[in-house]
Amino acid sequence: MNIRTGKPRFEPPKPKPPVQPENKDFSYNPQDPAVMSDAPSTISDVWSKDGKPQTDTVKLANKKAVFDAFGRLRDIKDDPGFKLEPKADGNYNYEHGDELHTAANVFGGTAKTVAKYNEVYSELTGKTIEWAFGEQQLGVSPETGDWPNAFYARQLGGTHFFDTGNTSTGNSGEVVSHETGHAILDAIRPNYFGRTGGPETGAFHEAFGDVLAFLMTLTDDRAAEKLAEVTGGDLKSHRNFLSDMGEDFGRALGRGDGGIRNSFNEFTYKDPATLPERGSETQLGREVHDFSRLWSGAFYDVLDGIADANREAGMSPKDALKAAGEEGFKLLVAQMEHAPSGSNVTFKQMAAALMDGDKQFNGGSRQKLIGDVMVKRELLSPSQVDGLFKSELPTFNGQTVEKEVTLGGDFGMLAGVKVDTIVDQPTFSAFAESDSDIVATVEKNVRLMAQDDQILFMESGEPSIGDLFKPNGEAYTAYVSTNDQGERELHRVPMVVCDHGHHGHDHHGHSH
Repeated sequence: MNIRTGKPRFEPPKPKPPVQPENKDFSYNPQDPAVMSDAPSTISDVWSKDGKPQTDTVKLANKKAVFDAFGRLRDIKDDPGFKLEPKADGNYNYEHGDELHTAANVFGGTAKTVAKYNEVYSELTGKTIEWAFGEQQLGVSPETGDWPNAFYARQLGGTHFFDTGNTSTGNSGEVVSHETGHAILDAIRPNYFGRTGGPETGAFHEAFGDVLAFLMTLTDDRAAEKLAEVTGGDLKSHRNFLSDMGEDFGRALGRGDGGIRNSFNEFTYKDPATLPERGSETQLGREVHDFSRLWSGAFYDVLDGIADANREAGMSPKDALKAAGEEGFKLLVAQMEHAPSGSNVTFKQMAAALMDGDKQFNGGSRQKLIGDVMVKRELLSPSQVDGLFKSELPTFNGQTVEKEVTLGGDFGMLAGVKVDTIVDQPTFSAFAESDSDIVATVEKNVRLMAQDDQILFMESGEPSIGDLFKPNGEAYTAYVSTNDQGERELHRVPMVVCDHGHHGHDHHGHSH
């Protein structure tokens, strides 16, 4: 086992606008067309060059997918001819159904999500997002092709949306914020894609995107008003459009009215290795989108508790929900400041990080609420929450070390493959993982990936984007390749795609 230290990250120069940036209105729907209509939303400091609007952090950079005769993705190429020009009034508020509507909604939703996260991030920590792919601006590709998908790819420097059925994944503000969430999480915790983490690392990436979509909905005035009418301000009164993700996409996939995922659930923690690959509405599966519902459901419960407390304090249902969204944003950013930085994270570590984040950045005002939710979800024990045995959960000092594991002969095709993992260093050395524990974790994670056919085998080199997608549209999460020294290595793929696989979830509609 070898230990290596990482290199400092490159900080690129900021782009210089050719003209004075101005505030511009863009089409924006924080939810889905099936739930509510668009309304113009103002994005600050926008400029445009050759029909490509941009801000300091986001730019329009459309790409086009290339498919073979069997409908399999083979490549994604730059589409320099794609333009999003403003209307006569200088704004980009195109109505739903207009050929430029999706592009306006994707750009506006992405810029709005990044700006909101940066606002809270800066207020709490003094930091701003630095994209993991080494550029200043996140690229957004709103019209990538006709395919039931949406994804973020670090190697392509952005997010990508597709037409499917009679809609587009880019028409949904939820899906836009979710994919933007992958990019944000990759920026602040790049090691989650940097080496081989376990199923909970991938599932947290999905849950982070869903939670960010919740919060963007709650901070929108019209959406909060509609949600208050539907729920009376009680998010646990019944399943609703906040708890459901991507209603239009779900309908296009034939899943009914309930979207592609639901956070209105009562799941409790189970080791992913003990679960089937796919679950149901009432059972977890270990597949990352499937397992993510445990964490998004837990955070949804926290938001519900905050909104309930706000109403009990005299707020109107709408104001209670909006205030819950603002506090939820603070908690999300605060949680990530305490979250592990290594390549393998667990939901139990994230539960502790949320408790610690509330203490540092929110005055500890939600300790009981968060603790109750996490105990109910079996993510923390009562003794961990009440403080008697807090030492059961080590805190981390922000430092990491890189360790290398060589897989043994019982791994079949993977025998002899070298796997790098990045390990967090605890504040107190007594809680450091032993080498044998690290090896056991890596081996367990690799076995699950192999079992679920998530590993692409190559002779040498790096896979192209086309190589990374299976014929059914699912993507590999890792690949094995031979390096210049003749060693076979396993690498994580820094890309996440929408959950559009067929599985046994019974999708019932929610109440609008």
